[in-house]
Order: sequence, then structure tokens, then C-alpha cells
Amino acid sequence: MLIIALLPLARSIALPAAVSRAVWASHHLFERPLQSAVLEDLANVKVPAEEDREILAFAARPKAPPGGALPVLLVLHEFWGLSGSIVDKAQGLADELGCLCIAPDCFRGETTDFVPKAIWLALSTPQQRVNADLAAVLRWAASQDGVAENFPVGVLGFCFGGGKAIGFTTTMRPDAATVVFYGEPVLKVEALAALSAPVCGIYGAEDPQPTTNRAAAARFRSALAEAGVEHDVTCYEGVGHAFWKDMGQIERRETPQIAAWRQSTTFLRTFFDG
Repeated sequence: MLIIALLPLARSIALPAAVSRAVWASHHLFERPLQSAVLEDLANVKVPAEEDREILAFAARPKAPPGGALPVLLVLHEFWGLSGSIVDKAQGLADELGCLCIAPDCFRGETTDFVPKAIWLALSTPQQRVNADLAAVLRWAASQDGVAENFPVGVLGFCFGGGKAIGFTTTMRPDAATVVFYGEPVLKVEALAALSAPVCGIYGAEDPQPTTNRAAAARFRSALAEAGVEHDVTCYEGVGHAFWKDMGQIERRETPQIAAWRQSTTFLRTFFDG
């Protein structure tokens, strides 16, 4: 029924792609929704954008100020929209890495814990629109106190946000490091070859989705190698899609969440340190 309901998307997306994405989306019906909140309560900044718009975002600085200038990390949410879980992860990453961490609302005013709406938001949000918003966020970041001139940039995303992260860096910011947490990878070698910064990919071996399963992770690894891009792609055993739910798992040192945390933060720290 879900696939049939989503087929009208074929008016704006090629039919085979629409069906493929509908099949991908149906898996999320079995996920436990993250607790949603009002966007205005989650966001603490409004970023100026084109057409006199503002992008709501949560910006986190490290609780213990670092000795030098701040690099910038963008954190892109799942298909639920900006959530308390993403806000907590952004603060945790800012503290761990000593960076300015910004989690923007990529859905332009929408967040939900209703699965069909979440699916619709993900399928109807084009890469080009996300690219424009992320570019605006980085322009804003450049004007913030403590941010380095020509600051290094990382882009980390979860699921929907993971796919948008690699989509952004391959088309707009090839000099930015990318971390994809179980997001749909870019597999075109010519697109990946544009990257001048490394890529980290984190997936679950039990993920049933054809775009993010073990085989997809292997294809991503092979495409990055063929493109000559430095990469670190891992498929963790015993877990499926969206296995890092919240910072509590990191505090409790749950496995393999703590391993994925260490992999991603070590990767980003190495990149930021140059």
C-alpha cells in the first residue's frame, strides 16, 4: 500500500527511481520514530538565506573552548527532520572534536514522528535545495567568532542526511570531509573523483535496504577506490539500519555504536588537524 501511495512522485521523479525509493521507504515503517519536538524549541540560530528566508539550525560550540580556531562540522538529520537526538549528537561532536557544529533544518520548517510524512519529506526534498541551504550555512559560519579563516569543513549525515552529505560534497564542496552514516552513497566514479577530501562510510551488515546494505557499502568502497579517494568504509556486524540512535549509547559504550563513534570522530579529527 505504501508503494502505491508514493507512486504519484513519478510525476517529478523518473518512474523506476520513484519505485526504488518507495521500496526503500517502506522499510522505515518498522522503525521506532525518534521523539519529535517543535523546531523553534530545538533551533538556537536563524541563518540568513536567499529570497529573504531564514534557515533554522542548532549550533553547538565545545563546552571546553579549544586552544585554536574552530573548524566547522555540518550534521544532517534523518528523514524525521531536526530532532532532539540530532541536537544531542551535534553537541557531543562539538565537545569531542573542538569544532563549531551546525545541524540545519534541511526540510525548511518541517519535522515529524509520523512515518508516512517523514518518507514524503525525504522523497520530495531535492539535492539542489539542500545544497543551497548548506552553502548559506557555511557562509554564516565564516562570520562567527573563533572560526578559522579558510576553515576546514566536515559534513556528516545520517540516513537521508548521509545521502545528502555525499551529494553536497561531490557537487559543491569537494574539499570537505564526508561522513556517511547508513546513507545512500554516490557510486558514479566520475562524481567521486571530484573529491579532494576523504570519505568515511558507516553501515550495518543487517540493513535490508538495497541502497544501504552490505552490498551497497562494498560498492561504495570499490567506487571510492577506483576514483582514487581516500576512504574508510566499514560495515558493522549484528546491526541494521540507523543503529546509532542517541548519545546515551555512546555514554554506555554500547557495541558497535561506540566503535562507529570512534571511527567517525578519529576520521574527522585527523582531517581537521591537517
